[in-house]
Amino acid sequence: MSMGSPVVSLGTDVDVETLRGHLRHADPGVLVAVLAQMTGDPSVIARYATTIDHVPDPPERAGTTDPETADALVEDIVAALGKPRPDGAVAADDRDLFVRLLPIALGSEVDDEQVDLLLEQGGFRPSAPTLPRTTPIPSTTTMAIIGAGIAGIAVALAAAEEGVKFQIFDRNDEVGGTWLTTTYPGIGVDTPSAYYSLSREVNPNWSNYYPQGAEYQAYLVALADKHDLRRHIRFGTEVEALWWDDQRQQWQIHSRSADGTVSFDYASVVVTAAGYLNRPRFPDVKGRETFSGASVHSARWDPTLDLAGKRVAVIGAGCTAVQIVDACVDDVEHLTVFQRQPHWVAPRRRLSDEVPEHRRYLGRVLPFYAMWHRLKSYWGTADNNYPVILQDPEWSQTHLSISAANDVLLQMCLEYIDRTFGAGSELARKVTPDFAPYGKRIIRDPGGYYAALTRDHVDVEASEPAEVNADGIITADGRQIDLDVIIYATGYHLDFLSTIDIRGRDGKTLAQEWGNSPRAYRGGAVPGFPNLFITSAPNYSPGHGAGANFSMEVLAHYIVECLQLMALRGATTMEVTQQAFDAYVAGIDEAMQRTVWCHTPKAHTYYRSESGRVVVATPYRLVDVWQQHRSPAEEDFVLR
Repeated sequence: MSMGSPVVSLGTDVDVETLRGHLRHADPGVLVAVLAQMTGDPSVIARYATTIDHVPDPPERAGTTDPETADALVEDIVAALGKPRPDGAVAADDRDLFVRLLPIALGSEVDDEQVDLLLEQGGFRPSAPTLPRTTPIPSTTTMAIIGAGIAGIAVALAAAEEGVKFQIFDRNDEVGGTWLTTTYPGIGVDTPSAYYSLSREVNPNWSNYYPQGAEYQAYLVALADKHDLRRHIRFGTEVEALWWDDQRQQWQIHSRSADGTVSFDYASVVVTAAGYLNRPRFPDVKGRETFSGASVHSARWDPTLDLAGKRVAVIGAGCTAVQIVDACVDDVEHLTVFQRQPHWVAPRRRLSDEVPEHRRYLGRVLPFYAMWHRLKSYWGTADNNYPVILQDPEWSQTHLSISAANDVLLQMCLEYIDRTFGAGSELARKVTPDFAPYGKRIIRDPGGYYAALTRDHVDVEASEPAEVNADGIITADGRQIDLDVIIYATGYHLDFLSTIDIRGRDGKTLAQEWGNSPRAYRGGAVPGFPNLFITSAPNYSPGHGAGANFSMEVLAHYIVECLQLMALRGATTMEVTQQAFDAYVAGIDEAMQRTVWCHTPKAHTYYRSESGRVVVATPYRLVDVWQQHRSPAEEDFVLR
């Protein structure tokens, strides 16, 4: 399937000199790719490729060229805008052309196995069907989607394209999931904004390289409005139970509305898109309920809470705590940060996170430009990072890091600590972890976290509170710290659907099946639970790069392919076999043994369940996950 060849007319809202000015600030490697796709003329590559060098521009690489070449490239693009593509022009998403453009735009060579994935991730080509469409998915197929965040939206759009009837259930009153409900000060996206979107809906207008949560929430709202999803959503409706009805060959959906009304619905397919971090977790500390001041969990922020001039404690040292401290340090009278265990914190790599105007302007005006920047953002944070999480047994015997690649990150973080706090200082000691980077999720400093910890009115306690009383917190060494506000940035319970009563064939419950060690086959499938797909499935979250948007788009494609397989075989149900399930989980566990998460026992991470098994991250490369979910392996299923 070839993409269209957009022609942009220089109308009254586009001033040519303004366009030229913005083009002169743009990455010439990206501009060469844009020009080649606009014109369909591969000779552009020979004309410009050898004139472009690449320099580090973390986490990407930036193209550079001499002023004369840059001016010529600008004029070629201006001339191409508004002109029709000539007869015989190469298609904009032609694979051979794309392969030749990749190293020019991305600044590095790309293995061929990555090419088709990159075509999708850049938004240049939609996810292509893998099974024949000779038999349509029956019109009687109905899908229930639990959750209206990015996962639910991605699945809904994929279902709509195939003509599958669907309904979304969401307990909130608006789309957005966590970006709607979590509103603590400083909340932001820690995946680059240029990439953290759906590949079919690239947004050129991000104001920040790592936007605040409200801006991302607005993006999801815009998607729902653009694609008319609201008429398919039952807001204010919490799904409490999913029971398989073998006689009807459907799932019975038990839900409760905001006014308490209980409803029962049926769907032939259920997709859970509710995530696994939903219930706030508080620390097990004595006296928590006795505090006379204001207490709040970051996940349930009180918008009326005013921190100005207050004595505040933040309990936690993860991403949420980092963002809150960075956001409120200038407002509070005094701040005490309690950290059970420090995280590795990477420095902000740009002086400012504000997206330059030329990027936003060209993203709106220039065909393919925003798509290439999306792809560059993905490429800089994806499988290029994979070696960082793999253990080198010989290296790890004599280093805190687990490999030479992992050590590069460790040294960068150590240098940031020494630069900020002073090598060997007490604060440096407090914030330095004793495990390899990525043992816990790496944190990106939003700009002022480490600097905040050095302020005169900020203290760091390298322990959890020993006790909470009416006046504040008693420290581990017995000191009383009087407080006005306690903020619990202590994360969530790891809920792989544990809050929903899910019963499969013969009344078998998912809670019984999983116990304290959730496991799943591709697509979140579990034996005994037909036609159930789990988007935030065990061992499905990218641990070394990309973001949830990647895994959700991949899974949306896979779910549709599963429905297509049922249609081709005249089946109404599909259920993974126990043998395939066991083999797949065993493969994950074996691959996991080579990763950082199995070689950092000192790291307290939510990636592990109570059983000790790593249940959140996938041990595979992103391209492997993508390939695994191109189409269902028919031999792994019972189709009825």
